[in-house]
Amino acid sequence: MNDNEIRWRQIFDNYDKAFIELNHVKDRIFENNLEKAGYIHYFEIAFNLANRVMFAYLEAKERFTEDYHLAVKELAGEGIIRDSHTWYKVENRKKLPLFLHKNEMLFDELIYDITETYIPEFTYFWERLKEIR
Repeated sequence: MNDNEIRWRQIFDNYDKAFIELNHVKDRIFENNLEKAGYIHYFEIAFNLANRVMFAYLEAKERFTEDYHLAVKELAGEGIIRDSHTWYKVENRKKLPLFLHKNEMLFDELIYDITETYIPEFTYFWERLKEIR
């Protein structure tokens, strides 16, 4: 096993921990905006780690890219990502939490999207990579 193979697996281990914790609290009812913000922040951590896993995995397979859309497309082609449009949506909306203080409805919208759309896709990603690992 080469260094790049070891590296993507190490990054995946970090993603694994963050994903499991996020998945553990996804059905919780959040009492206030601070709890909601914490959930959203933990999602951002899991998303950032998922991105690192994507690029490290591709690098380990000697398919180098710095383009997010191309990385998603490559992994979708391998069956590691099920719905590339969901991943594009997450990427496009990643700065949205910066505006939470201006619009309280964004909290609930983001919580819904994370729980109902993003986590199921992250679960698929996690399961496929667990099998490969």
